[in-house]
Amino acid sequence: MNWDKSDLIFLPVGGSEEIGMNANLYHYDDKWILVDFGISFPDETDLGIDVLLPDYEFIKSLGDKFLGIILTHGHEDHIGAIPYFADIINCPIWGTSFTIALLKRKLKENIKNNYIKLKTLNINEKFDVGPFKLKAIRTSHSIPDPVSILISTKIGNVFHSGDWKLENSSNINQNIDINDFRSLGNDGILAMICDSTNALVEGRTPSEDFAYDGLMEIIPSIKGMVLVTCFSSNISRIKSLLEIAKKSDRSVLIIGRALLRAIDAAKEVGILDNLPDLLTLNEINLLPRNNVLIISTGSQGEPNSALNRISRGADKYIKLKKDDAIIFSSRKIPGNENAILKVQNRFIEMGVEIITDDDKNVHVSGHPSRDELIDMYSYIKPKISIPVHGTREHIDAHAELAHQCQVPQIIKPKNGDVIKLSGTNPRVISKFDFVNHVYDAGEIVPINDERFTVRRHSLWNGFVSVSVVINEEGYLASPPQILQVGVSNGKSMENFLADISLKIENLIDENSLTLIDTDDDIINKIKKSIRSEFKSTFLKRPSISIHINRI
Repeated sequence: MNWDKSDLIFLPVGGSEEIGMNANLYHYDDKWILVDFGISFPDETDLGIDVLLPDYEFIKSLGDKFLGIILTHGHEDHIGAIPYFADIINCPIWGTSFTIALLKRKLKENIKNNYIKLKTLNINEKFDVGPFKLKAIRTSHSIPDPVSILISTKIGNVFHSGDWKLENSSNINQNIDINDFRSLGNDGILAMICDSTNALVEGRTPSEDFAYDGLMEIIPSIKGMVLVTCFSSNISRIKSLLEIAKKSDRSVLIIGRALLRAIDAAKEVGILDNLPDLLTLNEINLLPRNNVLIISTGSQGEPNSALNRISRGADKYIKLKKDDAIIFSSRKIPGNENAILKVQNRFIEMGVEIITDDDKNVHVSGHPSRDELIDMYSYIKPKISIPVHGTREHIDAHAELAHQCQVPQIIKPKNGDVIKLSGTNPRVISKFDFVNHVYDAGEIVPINDERFTVRRHSLWNGFVSVSVVINEEGYLASPPQILQVGVSNGKSMENFLADISLKIENLIDENSLTLIDTDDDIINKIKKSIRSEFKSTFLKRPSISIHINRI
């Protein structure tokens, strides 16, 4: 350990040099808290992996020094890891009313630990977590009840921005008071840990009215059925769509479990208190197509989403065709571009019109653009800037902007950096090699687990299984059985496998293997004998599994 108990430390577990998987540790007086605990989504190189999870091993090792998790808002990249680790989380979790309502439903859906203490944050109310004094500051984002967190210690104050922008979403009663931020700056802020997502975008991020106006212009003009896909937690967008549907004489069908969960949570806390009657799947084909608006999950091309299923023609009820349109009212998360394009191309082949924010004003970001970042620096006036929530390109752009705003010190973090904020020389003092984890076959394992290496190798090179039966004298009791998958389907394969079988027979029957050979010895000798044959004949190095049966 390269820090003292009294040091004020910032340690990003996830969310630095990446968009997603936000998890940020703070240390003071030998105690720790975690701000957010989210997931990220894999790209196409992570085969068979649905979500990426932060490394929880260090947090787990803290024991009773780890006092709690504070959530800035309810997006998956900020709360999504909690259900996966719920059975080993032994501390309270704080969040605003909508965030906690959403988390409760996620935990129930995953049949997870019901003993976690979920506590509701009240805006501007101060509360203590061990030596930390915390306060939630109202902000605006593309989800209800987002907050920034003020973390106060005897050494200094830290402003953790969370995801934010300065333009309110009036239809869900977001009401930022700029004086809240000015007041923090006047009281003195040691460090600001701040969102970098739009650090490359000039100007200001518009309000939800921008997307509402664009959608209101487009939807009534579409001749057929309209399907809008958006982030499930974007209740402001959903509320806009419900109002537009009413004005354009369209009934609404909601599909997607995550959407229904978010809407139910919004109803509970009074954000969607006048929800109209919604269509059921059985009713959708009873109405003219131009009287139907579908709101669906799947904006990121997720393979198991409702939208993906519809694009493959695999949905029993929803069949899109010419004159219908799909509106992608969302941004592309980096890494998901190819998956989204595949879904869009399938719809284009059906003759369905595709509308994105590249074409029309159908989406607005929930993150601050450069002018808003400049404003926030003028309000908060931190001594240290630490840009997070972005790739290296975003963080570099944010750091340069902070320099232009004359912030005295800028630290560009990487996941695992132990950043000492206290003292006369704030800096990175140590480094943890955190490894992303994944949920696989009912367990959480590191992404560098051997099983994933084998899967990737087998995908490109194929798989070979050899079964050998050996009698008491150490000789073959029957010819070796060889099966291959994915190496080649050519006509030469049958003869090749016969030759390989004969090679194994000769290896054993010529007394190369004796009774003193262990099964591992035999397996290694067979592998060595046949591996080069596959490589030279097919230019492949298949995964080889040898089964030894003794009788």
